[in-house]
Amino acid sequence: MDSAKVLGKDAWLKSLREKYESVSEKELKWTQPATIHRVPHIIRRGNESAYEPEIVAIGPYHRRNVRLWAMEKRKWQYLHSFCTRCGHTWEEVLLKVHEMVGRAQRCYSSNIDPIEEEDEFVEMMMLDACFILELFFKSEERMEGRKDTGMSTDPVFGHCSKWVVRCVARDLLLAENQLPFFVLQKIFDSFARPSNTIFALVDLAMGFFKALYHAINYQKKQFLEEEANQPLHLLHLVHAHFVPQASAGSSKKSFFSSKSLLPSFKRQNPPEEAHYFQPHKPLPTVPRAQRLQDSGIRFKKGEGKNFLDIKFENGVMEIPHFIVDHYTNTFLRNLIAFEQSYPPSGKRFTMYAAFMDFVVNTDKDVEILHQHGILDHGLGSEQDIALLFNEICKGLIVEPEENDKYLLLVSQVIQYSNIPWNMWRAKLNRDYFGNPWTIVSVIAGIVALFLTFTNTFFNIYSLNSRHAHINTVLPGSQVSLSSYDVSPQ
Repeated sequence: MDSAKVLGKDAWLKSLREKYESVSEKELKWTQPATIHRVPHIIRRGNESAYEPEIVAIGPYHRRNVRLWAMEKRKWQYLHSFCTRCGHTWEEVLLKVHEMVGRAQRCYSSNIDPIEEEDEFVEMMMLDACFILELFFKSEERMEGRKDTGMSTDPVFGHCSKWVVRCVARDLLLAENQLPFFVLQKIFDSFARPSNTIFALVDLAMGFFKALYHAINYQKKQFLEEEANQPLHLLHLVHAHFVPQASAGSSKKSFFSSKSLLPSFKRQNPPEEAHYFQPHKPLPTVPRAQRLQDSGIRFKKGEGKNFLDIKFENGVMEIPHFIVDHYTNTFLRNLIAFEQSYPPSGKRFTMYAAFMDFVVNTDKDVEILHQHGILDHGLGSEQDIALLFNEICKGLIVEPEENDKYLLLVSQVIQYSNIPWNMWRAKLNRDYFGNPWTIVSVIAGIVALFLTFTNTFFNIYSLNSRHAHINTVLPGSQVSLSSYDVSPQ
């Protein structure tokens, strides 16, 4: 097709020109990388519900979901409560949010719905931010037993609505359902910060999630509040709680070290560009729990409070206690989705899920971990737990970084399990020392064998002694006989 024919298609060229010119100058000049992403289809495929809110939409991605509109009216109630609590007007809050609108919009990776104008975006940010902050305040009041005359009729904390609180907590930790943390921090600092505290917002947030998630063991004053160290959003805040700094001088080879639970939110430089084009390195395969046990590896409940802190030393694998409930799948999946979209966050949850995917393959593996106090669950069956871990890594890029402690742990486990003596010793312990009666039988057999051997030894020794005595006597007799002349006369 020559150029004249191409340029002669006026309607087509007009359409292309409109598309080309539709790219706004603001989009071309965006230098701030997005921090709140949509979960890719390849990851969410087959588990879409794990990434979608059940009761409340936060941010623009799920704002149009009709199923969630009931809570939108409740947000206005919470805005009114927040303003009453703080002694400020909603107009003051609106103006403060408007100052941050450009920066906030750039935090989202996907284009905002064209019908959602800037004013609508500001309204959404004001409602969502005040809803979250007031939710945290009410939660703290409830946990401390403070009286609140409106608590019984509260749309979230009212009577018989514990499931609502859990659903809201779940929705606030979805990768697609986030609000930039600096928006929450700015409104909190401007209107709601108590004068006698420094870490109040993080304490409020983590206190709320700690009350609803077994795995969170937050202690106050763990996080620095400087802007450079602020989390990107609430999901990042919870993620950082589980991904502490390395433990110096630890005597054990730790999967994830937990000497200090003091994470830093300081922005890290992205990986070198060449990193994205390096060939994918397959993960070393770890045998499942039953085979590890057969190869001589013993399981032990880890004493650490961070469930990511898996250790291995001298044939003993320590895995901290972990409770699997109806929210575990969503909880883990969204933390992993965050790691996949934000490389500086590391791959701790991704590696944990991959490790558990290897170790837990069947209901027997779940049973073994449960017997050692490692895994508890409130789901239907052991097979359901195994399926949860087997499905969670599908569609993910699971590639440990160079010198990742996961690789060290895995290599040590594989090396230990491949030593024949360890397997034979484990089989001996399992087959002959598995219960007291077997031990008694083995001991009785050993005693009988020893007595038989002793009896045989003494019989042989006695026979040899008698033979030696005869040999000693007979030569002497011959000498004495030779002194007589017995030849014929």
